Amino acid sequence: MPQSDAPGAAVEPPGSPVDPPSSPPPPGRSRRRSWLLGLGLLVAVLLGVAVAVGVSRLLLDDTGAASPAPSGTASQHPRPGSGAPSGNAGSRSGTPTPDAAAGRADAVETLLADRARAVATGDRDLFLATVDPAATDFYAAQGRLFDRVAGIDLAEWSYAVTGDGPGFTADRARELPSGSAIVRARLTYRLTGTDTTTDREQYLTVVPRGSSWLLAADTDASPSGLDTQRDLWDLGPVRVVHGDASVVLADRRGATPAQVRTIADEADLAVRDVDDVWTGDWSRRPVVVLPRSQQDMATLIGSDGDGLAQIAAVTTGSFESGLSRGDRIVINPAAWDILGELGRRVVLTHEMTHVATRSSSVVAPPIWLSEGFADYVAYQASPVPTAVVASDVLDDVRDGDIPRTLPTSDDFDASHGDISAAYEGAWLACRMIAERYGEKKLVALYAAATDSSGAGYPEEMREILGIGEQALVHDWKAYLRDKAAA
Repeated sequence: MPQSDAPGAAVEPPGSPVDPPSSPPPPGRSRRRSWLLGLGLLVAVLLGVAVAVGVSRLLLDDTGAASPAPSGTASQHPRPGSGAPSGNAGSRSGTPTPDAAAGRADAVETLLADRARAVATGDRDLFLATVDPAATDFYAAQGRLFDRVAGIDLAEWSYAVTGDGPGFTADRARELPSGSAIVRARLTYRLTGTDTTTDREQYLTVVPRGSSWLLAADTDASPSGLDTQRDLWDLGPVRVVHGDASVVLADRRGATPAQVRTIADEADLAVRDVDDVWTGDWSRRPVVVLPRSQQDMATLIGSDGDGLAQIAAVTTGSFESGLSRGDRIVINPAAWDILGELGRRVVLTHEMTHVATRSSSVVAPPIWLSEGFADYVAYQASPVPTAVVASDVLDDVRDGDIPRTLPTSDDFDASHGDISAAYEGAWLACRMIAERYGEKKLVALYAAATDSSGAGYPEEMREILGIGEQALVHDWKAYLRDKAAA
């Protein structure tokens, strides 16, 4: 599916034509095709094959989309102590003096360092000592959070203050002590067994209590449209299973140990499937996340949930300084439960392709190439008859509704309607290229489209394939007619 959380953005939307190198590639999401529900005996064998062949995109902001940090916020709120407004303009205290702001900034840095040390050493008391006991609900939730994180093997966990947050609402300002503020911080962590770090944007309410500053909430920026990014452990207890290559995190309330082990084995297989086609370098240490519900999935990828019923999985991550960070595959449990073994393999291989290609992507390729290539890799590993995989787009062609252009971002937007034909058309475009010019040329075209060092797409297409995009579209439409007539 389109990637959300970078180039090629695990969890970035694949494929806005060319996302600037400064932003991460888009996320990936997989579709569920309606025909799977009505094929009788064939469905028993292929169930789920179409339920979600991914739409991973490059997260160029980030999962932006889907799980990336809110775009545009970095330049909006200066670092505490810079002399700019503290971000609590709605509070009774007004704008603090530069000295007061600097003192608060230093105190918050110390507070966050204590939290990081508490996680590293397993010191629950120290962790809770950073929380305001007067914020009773938040204090209790932080205790549960610590207990969940303590059960996860972490290689890194640190915080950094990155700026001031927005102001409080008037009602919230009246509830808090004078001088309280929202600060913007970044949590950075890495799971043991992986080699990529993940960043999470947090908006933390800090309050003065005596000579100390303490945390009192992490949701007060939400009225301004700035939400603290969540991980699985923010939502519930977590089960962790390590595969030969993969690490799977699952909500304990929604998956048994055997189910999580199966996903880890399937993810390991998907890594091998990708390596059969993709020649670029990538970590081969993927993270797969299984939330308890579709709503929890939406929370993790920063989505309003619209259209997620068509998505079986999403690739999310962020992109910074030419490197993808925090890439992971997030599964939609509502769709996953109806997939058979073959369907799960197709979905995971599709999303794993997004993870792999994002590792070397500097700019996002056209979305048809991002999603079509991911499907190409998936169906090379698990062949399924063309008439089955591409039933929607081929039916459209038989009805005289032939696409005029290669699928665009709007065609892959699940909130706009059925996205099956877009995936199918993109897959057939990539398959046509592989059949006519060779798989190596298809791989080379993808690599060139995501590399800023060359002419880029579509100029590279003419050099690699010997044709321009207009000729490619002409040949693709003829290919669709041939397949529809078969």
